[in-house]
Amino acid sequence: MAKKKISIDQLQVGMFMEADVRDAAKGGKSSGKKKVLLLGKGMLITSDNQIRRLKEAGLNDVIIDTSKGKDIPGGRIVAPPPVVKEVKKAKPPAGRKTFFKDEIKVAKKIRGASVQIVKEFMGNTATGGSIDTKKVALASKTLTGSVFRNVDALLSLTSLKNYSEHTYTHSVNVCVLTLAIAYASGVTEDEASVIGVGGLMHDIGKSMIPLEILDKPGPLSDEERKVIMNHPVQSERILREMGNMPEAAIAIAGQHHEKVNGSGYPRGLTGDQMHSFASMSAVADVYDALTSPRPYKPGLPPYIALRVVFDGKGTEFDTGVVETFIKSLGIYPVGSFVKLNTSEMGIVTEVNPEDSLRPKVGVIVTKFGKQRASPFPVDLAKEFKETGPEYARMIVAQEDPRHHNINIEDWLATPM
Repeated sequence: MAKKKISIDQLQVGMFMEADVRDAAKGGKSSGKKKVLLLGKGMLITSDNQIRRLKEAGLNDVIIDTSKGKDIPGGRIVAPPPVVKEVKKAKPPAGRKTFFKDEIKVAKKIRGASVQIVKEFMGNTATGGSIDTKKVALASKTLTGSVFRNVDALLSLTSLKNYSEHTYTHSVNVCVLTLAIAYASGVTEDEASVIGVGGLMHDIGKSMIPLEILDKPGPLSDEERKVIMNHPVQSERILREMGNMPEAAIAIAGQHHEKVNGSGYPRGLTGDQMHSFASMSAVADVYDALTSPRPYKPGLPPYIALRVVFDGKGTEFDTGVVETFIKSLGIYPVGSFVKLNTSEMGIVTEVNPEDSLRPKVGVIVTKFGKQRASPFPVDLAKEFKETGPEYARMIVAQEDPRHHNINIEDWLATPM
């Protein structure tokens, strides 16, 4: 198809006009009259009368299509408009409404605000003050919203531990981990918001425990252990006395240390006696406690903590909850220190819900054993698709970062 612009004086019968032409002489917006269509788009000129009316309309130039009508020498060729290829908008991974890189920015702010709210109500409870339940409900709602948009973002932040604020960050972490299980179990967002309240407030009873016991760096005496083990009862009492707490949230507070085989505390409930949401929080609580450093012990690497939880499946923890939890965190949870087939080592920064064996990794140790100045991001699944199994990186082992003088928290806090 060839198009060219010619003078109106060159227009001849047999030429094919390219665009609409309306008679300016018949009026327009200024005269309040509707313009009259002289020639529709893509019309063959069949009479001198059409040409006359076009000239009367005040046209100086016209565009003709020479592939559909008569041509003459001269004129200016009109280049066809560039073909704009439709770019398919990338979609988040399955089960995610937003991309990790977008949600993590929001998640950091939500988590920080939630830690402060826990700190506030724990302090108020310890001093006999009142609790702003609206703030707690709002924190739960925002945490739940983030989990339901992209669960990986807040899950990744549970790997960041702050010993000086352990009690508060632990409450938020347990909340997030429990919400992750609930989300993967098909719980509605409204139901999850109730779970979030229970998760945030599950340890509120610890505000009644003297700090010299709560933060004791050494082993507890039998009497001190009894005081600690009574905190679920205190948590349940405080929430019930508030008068407006859902039963599910109260159950989480009172039962998060119970075990399905009856070996837990404070009441030795069995699995069929526990609230289903409390069974979720029991797994979340143990996992976060195992991975958190304490004065008397370092935190366990995620994969070892996950193994402990797995080994308790069916005895200490509900089997279905454990399986859902492991699926949520992935075979290689965020924060896992892994070795690749290239001899490089790195930290898992994001799980892959579609391929749990190939998460995203931030490579921090080169194949020569040298630490990088900043993490080198590698999407193992993407690399596998692009290069094939022969050349793609893959995880061959999980390592204990302490054996390599690696501080996981420092690296996870580094932008990639």
